[in-house]
Amino acid sequence: MATFYEFFNEQKYADAVKNFLDLISSSGRRDPKSIEQPILLKEGFMIKRAQGRKRFGMKNFKKRWFRLTNHEFTYQKSKGDQPLCNIPIENILAVERLEEESFRMKNMFQVIQPERALYIQANNCVEAKDWIDILTKVSQCNQKRLTVFHPSAYLNGHWLCCRASSDTAAGCTPCTGGLPANIQLDIDGDRETERIYSLFNLYMGKLEKMQEACGSKSVYDGPEQEEYSTFVIDDPQETYKTLKQVIAGVGTLEQEHAQYRRDKFKKTRYGSQEHPIGDKSFQNYIRQQSEISTHSI
Repeated sequence: MATFYEFFNEQKYADAVKNFLDLISSSGRRDPKSIEQPILLKEGFMIKRAQGRKRFGMKNFKKRWFRLTNHEFTYQKSKGDQPLCNIPIENILAVERLEEESFRMKNMFQVIQPERALYIQANNCVEAKDWIDILTKVSQCNQKRLTVFHPSAYLNGHWLCCRASSDTAAGCTPCTGGLPANIQLDIDGDRETERIYSLFNLYMGKLEKMQEACGSKSVYDGPEQEEYSTFVIDDPQETYKTLKQVIAGVGTLEQEHAQYRRDKFKKTRYGSQEHPIGDKSFQNYIRQQSEISTHSI
């Protein structure tokens, strides 16, 4: 294993792996072609339906070798042959499943282009999902991506899904690939903000310890104390500034919360009589409320 590692322990391989991971893990907002060197993302045999370039040509199914990079999607007769078709990534408008009723074939999906759709059958449902996911990911930043599509094929003069007669009719079903820009998430903002504050407050000791490490000479010249050896800080100066802002913000919020609790406690009434608050009883109340907040997380 050591020999294997040494053989591949070169910068060019490290850069290739970095580019590949960066591409497949990106949010989709980045143009894949911004990486000049083509990166092979996936390849393998699948069955495709002829795209029917001839008006009266036979539209049959053939086995082809498919190859996807961050620049294009191609297929050829066999691995290593010249491509029979090149589809630039920017021409992929959507990648969606194709209903089985279209050709009575399972595990089919469609790669929708401006002029036509390429119908493909994968070897199994797992492979179909993998191809759909990665094709969707690599084409997600295309500006002309569709929002609707036809889940069935166009056969015998009409779309099987919506019965529209025009082959250029707008889709009848919302696209499912990727995340739409106006996605709605059910998030309780107040609750999540309270949770973030509570976590900062709970781990304040560790934040202060990290800030101390950033300001220490040990970060630059090696650890002077063993407690700093657990920190790996790439940019100590910026990290120090960020931690300083976080700690100051948490401290300000803590003061405001304490004042709010103090005012609220003073207004507490038992029956019709208002009771004065002593410092000791107020401190006990604050301690109880803090314990409740911590356990509720």
